[in-house]
Amino acid sequence: MSDTAVYIHIPYCKSKCGYCDFCSSPDTSTADEYTAELIRRIKLCEPGNAASVYFGGGTPSYIGAKRLIRVLEAVASRFHLSSNCEITAECNPGTTDEGELRELRLAGFNRISAGIQTAVSEELAALGRTSHTVEDGERLFASARRAGFDNINLDLMYGIPGQSAESLDKSLSFVTGLGPEHVSAYALRLEEGTPLYREAPRLPDDDTVADMYELINSRLRGAGYVRYEISNFAKPGYESRHNLRYWRGGDYIGIGVSAASLSGNVRYVQSPDMEKFLSHIPPDTVETLDGAARLEEYVMLRLRLAEGIDKKDFEIRFGRNFEAEYGKQIKKYVNGGFAADTAERFYLTDKGAFVSNTVIADFI
Repeated sequence: MSDTAVYIHIPYCKSKCGYCDFCSSPDTSTADEYTAELIRRIKLCEPGNAASVYFGGGTPSYIGAKRLIRVLEAVASRFHLSSNCEITAECNPGTTDEGELRELRLAGFNRISAGIQTAVSEELAALGRTSHTVEDGERLFASARRAGFDNINLDLMYGIPGQSAESLDKSLSFVTGLGPEHVSAYALRLEEGTPLYREAPRLPDDDTVADMYELINSRLRGAGYVRYEISNFAKPGYESRHNLRYWRGGDYIGIGVSAASLSGNVRYVQSPDMEKFLSHIPPDTVETLDGAARLEEYVMLRLRLAEGIDKKDFEIRFGRNFEAEYGKQIKKYVNGGFAADTAERFYLTDKGAFVSNTVIADFI
């Protein structure tokens, strides 16, 4: 049996945040039909071994534990889930309670990912995140712990309108005080078409955002977290195995509106159109990645990881010598303190991680 990772997209949210451009909606009128269609499609998948299962969204917890459990049972009927299979459900504060979390834990879910974003009420409002309070986030975390979850991720954002280094430090103290096993910290991006983009709020300048990223690295490192990807920090042993599969270029299966799958060098993407999905229409975008595209994607994803590019793995995959291919860029970024180069690996330093988009663009 082949080995893969399974992603399930749940496109429902309690409310749409001002910065969100994900495929999601507060309208749950199709939730039962959608759940049934997810199960139907899962049962059409070729049997295999699933190293991880990830329910993302949207806010999966918003449609209730029972629906999520039915979908997980369908996954388990089609894929062999190892005894240590990582099974994640995204939850937002104010969308679930301890009873439902206990149901999820008993059904096999063993990891929760919650969008806290900030511990400052004014910053939640600036994000258009009106569906929960800071206190709701604290309650969700405590409920998940009591329900038996010992692997919890909390999301933070920085570069929020009105945010300062001092207010970010307050959020970092809040999160480290709770003590999750994993923290994701993302810089706010204004995506075209979102309410926040149209408002064009004044954001912290680039120097301030750079200082914020440095503060995040410093505070989380001091609290025992290791940065293993540009925006992701974990206590040792709690790195997200599901996301690592994406970053390391492994195969995965995505089921649901807007979900993507990768098998070898072929990517499949389902339309975000709910009507098409419920009408049994298969993925409407199929892309075959040629050698150059696969190489560029590999370099882009690997440079996001703290472990960087394994030169031997690069040569095995592409039949090329990494140093011969990228000697100019290697020298440039090592000399600037943005990267480190050893006999085995090339990787970005903390300084390089903050400007990773610029570095990666130079490689690809």
